[in-house]
Amino acid sequence: MGVPRFLIGSLAGALAAPIVLLAACGGDDASIADPPVSPHPTSSSPTGTPPQESPEAFIRRWAEAEKRMENTGRTRHYRVLSQGCGPCEKLAAQVHGYYDVGGFVHWKGWKILSIKRYPGPPTPLFEVHSDSRPTVYKTAASAPRQHFSGGPITYVLALKRTANSWIVTDKSELSS
Repeated sequence: MGVPRFLIGSLAGALAAPIVLLAACGGDDASIADPPVSPHPTSSSPTGTPPQESPEAFIRRWAEAEKRMENTGRTRHYRVLSQGCGPCEKLAAQVHGYYDVGGFVHWKGWKILSIKRYPGPPTPLFEVHSDSRPTVYKTAASAPRQHFSGGPITYVLALKRTANSWIVTDKSELSS
């Protein structure tokens, strides 16, 4: 993740206050697979229920929304997908702040390598192993360009089910 990976978590003690790191404690190694989804509801009625989005599909969609937010400074969609997620809100506020004063973020996102269930009730948790692309950013128009090299990163995301999808309610960097 571009700016987010060091804004909400500390990679090599980078640029922001670290969040609470979760200790790796093993778990189910089974990757989450997308179930087959019918392209159309079974009912021809306009009130038919759309197919449920799998956690993996949602996480990939959410990661794309984070990338889009960082590269545009538009945070509304990301915030909708991250309701109640304190680290996500801090990231969105910081990215918005950069753009507000003429800064920018150029980041090509995460290459998600795997998504696995992570142990821990009461909410569904998912361990997301990714390769984060390099980032170039400016915190303001007059600020110097800064670089972040990217690299492997693992997050644990807490999800909450909505009517047909999910929202992220917490995001923590998993210590290596």
